[in-house]
Amino acid sequence: MTTSGAQPRDELVRRLQSALDESASSATRAWWGRYLKGAIEFRGVGIPRIRSALADWRSDTGVAAWPIQEQLSLALRLFEGPMAEDKLSGVLFLQQYLFDRVPWREGLRSYGSLFERGLIADWNTCDWFCVRVLGPTIATHGGACAAGVAGWSRAPLLWKARASLVGFVPVIADPAYHSLVLRSAAVLIRREERFAKTAVGWVLRDLSKHDSGVVKDFVDQNLRHFSTESLRNALKYSPESARLGALKSMRTAQQQHATDGALRRP
Repeated sequence: MTTSGAQPRDELVRRLQSALDESASSATRAWWGRYLKGAIEFRGVGIPRIRSALADWRSDTGVAAWPIQEQLSLALRLFEGPMAEDKLSGVLFLQQYLFDRVPWREGLRSYGSLFERGLIADWNTCDWFCVRVLGPTIATHGGACAAGVAGWSRAPLLWKARASLVGFVPVIADPAYHSLVLRSAAVLIRREERFAKTAVGWVLRDLSKHDSGVVKDFVDQNLRHFSTESLRNALKYSPESARLGALKSMRTAQQQHATDGALRRP
């Protein structure tokens, strides 16, 4: 398939991948391997080089002159690559050139499909996408768009549900979004997956800088659903005595819940 009289899309993607391959460093690959702990395979190309390779590729191939819808389709195609840099190229393409030029409803449909197709399925890609694309999209388009993102909290797919919270990290200072954040957090904290609970801890930690009272209330109401990791993060900026007290209360609540469950079993 050709696009705007240009090279076939798959050929264009391979051209960018080849440029990334040529820039790979074994030292960078080793560093990212330790950091990602096997979450996704990494060539060994740092973010500044990915960004510059992407810019050169868009310019040299004429992609920068394509209609926005065709650029969006190509950006989404980059997520189909198996390597971390392929997906980060897609993230940077959306962040730097497209997210604020695409109607938000169409954008959210396209972004949601990345999760549903399994093209965002690790914490590194998910969080980059949230902070670099979803957050700025919310900031640009406001309330209805924010509600659409928050609605992902009930998605059965972990990474899409995680995005319903982490996408608000860049706009967490705005109180207009706090009620949406708390509603999504109330759903995710009840999930058993580690990365659902850590999303709650991360967002509550940042929210506590702006409204520590609402974070304390949320923690008190949902105490037994936290993990130690997520609770420590949520209360990172609280006094040590408050953190230790909450951790003790969490363990007590969880033990009581387990005991009650055992008593109810025939």
